[in-house]
Amino acid sequence: MAGNLGDFQIDGHYLPRKDYRTDLTVRALLPARPGQAPARLGLVARGDLAHMQVALTSHSPQPLRANLVFDGRQDPAWQLSARSEQLDLGQLMPAQYMAQAPAPLLLDFTARGRGGNAQLRGRVRQGDRELVLAPSNLILDNQVLTASPLVVEAFGGSVRLQGRADFSDAKNPGFRAAVIAEQLTWTPQPDPATPGAAPEPMHLKQARLGLAGSLKNWAATGNAEVARAAQDASLDFDVRGNDQRASIERFKATTPGGTLDLAGSAAWVPELAWDVSATLAGFDPGYFLPGWDGNLSGTLASTGKQLPATAAGDALRVEAKVDLPQLRGHLRGRAVDARARFAVQGTQGEGELRLRLGDSRVEAKGKVGDRLDVDARLEPLHLSDLLPGASGSLAGTARLRGTPAQPDISADLHGDSLQWDDWKVGQLNLGGHLPWRGDDGSLQLRASAVEAGLLLDQVRIDTRGSLQNLKLDAAVHNELGELALAGSVRQAGSAWRGELAALRVVPVKGAPWHLRHQAAFGLQGSRFTLADACLGSETGGGLCIGADWPREGLRLSGDALPLALVQPWLPPNAGRRMYLRGDVTLDGHLRPRGKAWEGSFKVASLEGGIRLGDNARGELVRYDHFSLDVDMQPGAINGYLGIGFQGDGFVDARVQTGWEADAALTGELYLNMSRLYWMELFSPDLVRPKGLVEGHVSLRGTRTQPALGGEATLSNFSGEFPALGLALSDGSGRFSAQPDGSAHIAAEVNTGGEGKLRVDGGLSWFGDAQPLQLHIAGDNVLVSNTSELRVVANPDLDFTLAGTAMELRGSVHVPEAEIDLERLDRGTSASEDVVVLDPVDPAETRTSPLDMDLVVSLGDKVRMSGFGLKGALTGRMQVRARPGHEMTANGGLEVSGRYKAYGQDLTITDGQLLWNHGIVSDPRINIRAQRGIGEVTAGIHVTGRAQQPRVDVWSDPAMSQSEALAYLVLGRSLSMASSDQAQQVNAASAALSAGSGLIAAQVGARLGLDDAGVSQSRALGGAVIGVGKYITPKLYVGYGVSLIGSGSVLTLKYLLRRGFDIEVESSTVENRGSINWRKEK
Repeated sequence: MAGNLGDFQIDGHYLPRKDYRTDLTVRALLPARPGQAPARLGLVARGDLAHMQVALTSHSPQPLRANLVFDGRQDPAWQLSARSEQLDLGQLMPAQYMAQAPAPLLLDFTARGRGGNAQLRGRVRQGDRELVLAPSNLILDNQVLTASPLVVEAFGGSVRLQGRADFSDAKNPGFRAAVIAEQLTWTPQPDPATPGAAPEPMHLKQARLGLAGSLKNWAATGNAEVARAAQDASLDFDVRGNDQRASIERFKATTPGGTLDLAGSAAWVPELAWDVSATLAGFDPGYFLPGWDGNLSGTLASTGKQLPATAAGDALRVEAKVDLPQLRGHLRGRAVDARARFAVQGTQGEGELRLRLGDSRVEAKGKVGDRLDVDARLEPLHLSDLLPGASGSLAGTARLRGTPAQPDISADLHGDSLQWDDWKVGQLNLGGHLPWRGDDGSLQLRASAVEAGLLLDQVRIDTRGSLQNLKLDAAVHNELGELALAGSVRQAGSAWRGELAALRVVPVKGAPWHLRHQAAFGLQGSRFTLADACLGSETGGGLCIGADWPREGLRLSGDALPLALVQPWLPPNAGRRMYLRGDVTLDGHLRPRGKAWEGSFKVASLEGGIRLGDNARGELVRYDHFSLDVDMQPGAINGYLGIGFQGDGFVDARVQTGWEADAALTGELYLNMSRLYWMELFSPDLVRPKGLVEGHVSLRGTRTQPALGGEATLSNFSGEFPALGLALSDGSGRFSAQPDGSAHIAAEVNTGGEGKLRVDGGLSWFGDAQPLQLHIAGDNVLVSNTSELRVVANPDLDFTLAGTAMELRGSVHVPEAEIDLERLDRGTSASEDVVVLDPVDPAETRTSPLDMDLVVSLGDKVRMSGFGLKGALTGRMQVRARPGHEMTANGGLEVSGRYKAYGQDLTITDGQLLWNHGIVSDPRINIRAQRGIGEVTAGIHVTGRAQQPRVDVWSDPAMSQSEALAYLVLGRSLSMASSDQAQQVNAASAALSAGSGLIAAQVGARLGLDDAGVSQSRALGGAVIGVGKYITPKLYVGYGVSLIGSGSVLTLKYLLRRGFDIEVESSTVENRGSINWRKEK
């Protein structure tokens, strides 16, 4: 059996008269949901009354195994089990019955017993929610069902059912049961209107429900206690009834400061009828409707009954009234004042609403039914007041007249910053009157910043006439271009007819397209027709589309379409523009045929090429006789691709398959390419690739599980990588199909050094394996050979790719390298007039999808030079990178050699860069460099982090820092230095103290001082950090502390006339006075 619910096959026999002898096999293939494989079910039942076994298996998507076994004729022992690690109910239910598939389930259930006595246990988990069926008992004996007890654990608490139901009297069964729920806790969904506020958890302390009596005389009583944020609410009810009606004796919900009382009755025999009322007094609905916190007072009443069915067969017709005289208070932090009344009589209804909610004002009244008479006024309506998660405001009036089938529309609405779910409109204006009949109607729509699956900057729609005879003029615009159209549509009996009078498409890049002539269209029932509508461009070519759907289907044709039309939309390749040459013709048609399609499409181009930038070598790709043919029939799909390369090879491919996901797949690919310049399109650093690619690859299996066969090879490959100074040679590669349907990849190439780089891996589309796995290895591989960087490495890496996720694991050992630091530092920098902006939202900045765990080790031949440094690097470090996180490292590198600082050559005696799972750009530094002068050794010690280093000057034997700095800079004591040499020492000291000066200046500015920072003091003979302030416009007072050694200084300066001033310095070393004269030029 085959149908829209799936394909089913049943084999075997079932013989009730012969001891229920059974041997059945059922197979089912269910329809696949988009993007999923179809689910398969299998059921096997074998045995008789003495022994019966039933097994159910499925893959949806993980295996489901269920077994049921009966043993014994009179009092059978039985056992049931069902298990699945991932059960997707969406695959087992047709899409028309379950539009949105739920999350998959983890299921583990067992039941066993004898006769009607059952012991149950199990668990179900969906996402982060789990429900556990604790060991429970159910007994069915003489038509009496007893739960003793049935316990379910969920939400941190438990629900317990205990009782019995007696079905011995089928007309009036009796029951007596109690349900007790305790300590259930759950957290409501966050309110989208307040994303920063976390929702308060709800805690059900205890709930009790009792049900007793019989079908013709029963009573249900219960109570519950709910807590939220240290406040309690309660519910108490008593409802009684029989098999025809029920009445509310007591129903009271109490919240902090408020209550809700319900009263009334309802009947369902002989027809539906009700009379209920509710009284609210400071009631907070948030305890029972999470997210709708408030304080409401008012009354609500409703009466109604079911009306007899009409001759037309309308089964459910009611007469009902709802009256809300007044509702006041607060809801979701907004003031509420509402009045409403509604009445329904069969298909006729009328009502009136006045609502004040927060800053929103809404008034509406009218009648619906055979005639429409509805008026609404928004003054305004803030969507956030009405709908959580919505925003924006809508103001104006709307009117609806006429009949449901022939309405008259009038509107004057203005919207601002509207948003609901994924729908957004920045500005909205809708105004005018459009009747059903006539020619004098006019309705205009203007909108901007529209997001409705597609971003539109501007939308304009102008309509004239009437809904029955409409003339339309519309235009939309976004960053991709502009579309404008004009036409008309009119009713013709039960059909609609129209003309597309004008259509203009103006892409942001390239020439505009125009409709060459008017095109008629029509709609009658499910049939849609469109006469050939042809678009033409100023640059040549045409594209036509026509339809008679679903009879003849869709027709599409194009002639002399230049490939240059898509050229403006192609992204630059490493900054170089791609240029296309050639013309394309296409022809095709498509129509539905049952669950499949029928049609064909043909695309052809006589010759053409692809050029990248101003490539002096010409076109990277030159092709001729390109042809793509697809033929679709209800039972098969056939495709063909053929292309030549103007004497430099060809590609020929054919494929055959069906429409079903498990349809057989057959394909053949033959290729031969001796001109490989096209590889530069995929690697901008590769230049002049040469070699030969040839092979035959076959495709087998099914659409859901394709299998590869055959082999393709690359031979005599060579090329250049100028950016790394590499000359590739002796390259080869092999793509080989494996018996399991996957493919093996092997390649190697010489990069100009002693060793070769080798790649070995596989490609797979199914199973647990990653789609792409590569092992990259080599010994003494030259990976860079430029004047600034020459590196020889031994890589041992594993690379995997699944979707957009990339993973790199392994190690790289660098036995030798030569690094020229000065050449590496010569990069291209931005000019002074270039402003570099940070991302608007750094959190949303795209990060690398690479997940890397790499060990890098340096051998004893890694040398570096430049900026006065001649040394070596050794060590080992582990580098870790994860998407969305900064790159970190663990380990250390050692630095050795000689370094020139302050005009002298220093020997690096201890150099370390250390990482302890910190970011790779900020290691801890521990570097000591020194020089010896006779019996004195002086040096510098750099410690701290790379981004905030600390520099200290030291000596052996110990001496003041200024004296040690003199030995380090001058090679002699400070007392033996000339004035110029002393200035050199001071300059070095100022360099060490630059950070202190900056901090002092910032602090001084905050304190309102005129001077703060590092300066020179003649009295102390060196640099000081100090502050100063002008007491009067002519008198300046300052105070400073020595940066080298100890001491302090007080400075007084008084301004005279004509550029003269008197300066006095009093320090712990000496006192000085001076008369200064300054002249500015």
